[in-house]
Amino acid sequence: MLALVIASAIAMFVLYRALIDSGWGQLRVGARQLKSRYRGADRAQKAVNKAVARLEKLRARSDSVKPKLLTAASDALDDARSLCKIAEDQVLIAETHVRNLIADEYPPKLHEAMRCKFLARPD
Repeated sequence: MLALVIASAIAMFVLYRALIDSGWGQLRVGARQLKSRYRGADRAQKAVNKAVARLEKLRARSDSVKPKLLTAASDALDDARSLCKIAEDQVLIAETHVRNLIADEYPPKLHEAMRCKFLARPD
């Protein structure tokens, strides 16, 4: 009985690894990572927009705001822009990875349809 349980657990693990290591499994993982990178880039862009709005608000009241607050808001904007740039670079890397998986694992007649399906940026 114990041998049957162990054998079935090993068989399930081998089947799982075969599925994950297949072209389809790699593409699914890559597409999931790409969607995650898209969401991260969107969050970073929202942070930039928020930092811009805060800096403009402080500059509008610059006669009654401490200079160090303006400096801090300006630094925060610079940091947000840097993080946004990093997030966009991560998106490019993930897109390239998915594009390479499609080119390596699937026939050329499917490439265009798969690129449209997996590389479409969500709105």
